[in-house]
Amino acid sequence: MQHTLEILKVIEGALSNNLTQVTAYSELLASKLEREGDARTAQSIRKKLDSSGTNYSTAGISGRPEPIVPVDKDSRLTLGDVLYPTVDETRIQLPASVQENVDEFLSFISKAHLLSEAGVGISPSMMLYGPPGCGKTQLAHHIAARLGLPLITARCDTLISSFLGSTAKNLRSLFDHAASRPCVLFLDEFDAFAKARDDQHELGELKRVVVSLLQNIDALPENTILLAATNHHGLLDPAVWRRFAYRLKITLPNKELRCSLIEQFLGDFCPKSVKRIADATEGMSGAMIQQACKTAIRNAILSGQEHIDIDKLIIGLAMDQYQDILSHSELNDEDKIIKLRMLNSKVFTIERLAAIFGLSTGKISTLTSKKDSN
Repeated sequence: MQHTLEILKVIEGALSNNLTQVTAYSELLASKLEREGDARTAQSIRKKLDSSGTNYSTAGISGRPEPIVPVDKDSRLTLGDVLYPTVDETRIQLPASVQENVDEFLSFISKAHLLSEAGVGISPSMMLYGPPGCGKTQLAHHIAARLGLPLITARCDTLISSFLGSTAKNLRSLFDHAASRPCVLFLDEFDAFAKARDDQHELGELKRVVVSLLQNIDALPENTILLAATNHHGLLDPAVWRRFAYRLKITLPNKELRCSLIEQFLGDFCPKSVKRIADATEGMSGAMIQQACKTAIRNAILSGQEHIDIDKLIIGLAMDQYQDILSHSELNDEDKIIKLRMLNSKVFTIERLAAIFGLSTGKISTLTSKKDSN
């Protein structure tokens, strides 16, 4: 039977006198029926909800009241931020292998009722890991949008309390809240509270937090969707990995994907060919490329140009990527020029080095030739 999980959650909430859960899953059921063309039944469900007189202090995307996110008892700040992302807002480009895994995960969730009826347990959870700026947070928003569910992003600054024992209590409150409503629970910067327990630098309190985290993950209902993201997967406790049905590594974009990203980010300001820009962005994250493209568009608008200046963009990208060398206080300009030229002669041409250091092309040529002759 389709929608078994939603119906069971409504019954479970009614039996436990949890009106929040009943309302939230009834609304989800109505939304799904409406998308499937059964508007009449969806309307009947919503009429029942409207006549219940339920009162909350906030309203969700449907205009109906939504459950209140719990707060830290000491700071009174919420333990999570609730967003309702849309597919258009969260458009993301991923490597083909990553996209396949995401599609499989979404299919896994959409067919949960079939798996449940077959007696196959489900754990709709995914760990996203990889270098900074590769789209992990954006992907979490996209997954929530594709599922048509609100995204609850845990607030690390509020969850992790300075008071002994409060962090574990905060985790329990947030997980209980997520279990009571249809949503995607997203634990960003996951390494902040899931570090390996054998780390000698961590205090006993944080080690107890990891135990609490594992217990809360284990106690989640089968239909509560859990996402986590980290830039430092090597720091995570080994037991944490086993709690996630899907573990997805998101790498730096390859050249084909970089070309596509550059075209997307530059839009109407994009030149006919982006090959040179793609070459210059090797080893860069999507976030770094996007920021450089925004700067190039801003410069083009201020200069009254219809297209971006490719050389200026490449110089900006190079300066961002090799900032450690350019800002090195113990290297003089001559050493920097020679080092940059050796590292990437395609990007650091004579003309571009001259523009970066404010020297003539003849001077740059002399310096690099001197090094070549040595």
